Amino acid sequence: MAIPSRVLGSGVNSLSTIAICGDGNVSVTAAGTSAGDATQLAYVYNNVTSGTGVKLPQTEMGETITIVNSGSDVLTVYPYDINSTINGAASSELLPGGSVILSATSNTTWVTLQGYKQLPKKRYGSFYSDQTQTATSAGVAYGIVYTSTTAAYGVAIGSPASRIVVEDAGVYDFQFSVQVDATSGGDKELYLWPRINGNNVPESASFFRIKGNNAEVVPSWNFLLEMNANDYFELMWLTDSTDVQLLAMAASAPIPAVPSVILSVNEVSL
Repeated sequence: MAIPSRVLGSGVNSLSTIAICGDGNVSVTAAGTSAGDATQLAYVYNNVTSGTGVKLPQTEMGETITIVNSGSDVLTVYPYDINSTINGAASSELLPGGSVILSATSNTTWVTLQGYKQLPKKRYGSFYSDQTQTATSAGVAYGIVYTSTTAAYGVAIGSPASRIVVEDAGVYDFQFSVQVDATSGGDKELYLWPRINGNNVPESASFFRIKGNNAEVVPSWNFLLEMNANDYFELMWLTDSTDVQLLAMAASAPIPAVPSVILSVNEVSL
């Protein structure tokens, strides 16, 4: 891989490089949906005729590789290992009919020299809890917990399950709704705010007053937050009464179940 890559990197085009070095595969069958099981590329010029996932060679500064997606599926391109990136992200996508020339500018970094129908893949996630959540003690901050993932790419429930972990650095939009209820009468207070890596986000809390029991309210809004790779987000809640709860309700046809919390995460920058 190294010698033909240097030829291509010196300004010789892809087809000439193949003619000079024989380093091309005009019929690559891609497979896999992650860096762990994607088809390993071994040539400078790679024409992918079918499939959904390919993995770049081991990152070596100065390498150059061409990928053409002549198949009918969106093709996801992964770096060789988790320490490497493609244009600052953990993967990139090529639409059918697309092509890209990638160059390794370091032993961990691939960048696009030229691309057509190349899509940087943004991270996203949708999470919820089907469990009612209670405060063990009044006046204590608790992280809202998630039990299930609806869909996700590059964003996941962490440990403990109140943590939402992002794979890559970027600006993310966190949108949530929680169903709040009280099991006894009288006024009760509730605070909600975000944390990143266990630290409160400044100027971010909101206050609610719940009037009596069985008076459900649904706080819902969003936070636009800058995250680093492997940072985690938590949505915190605090109440002055242990009778306040985040209520989940079972499905009752034709109505679907009511989660205690729904959280949607979308990367808005690259």
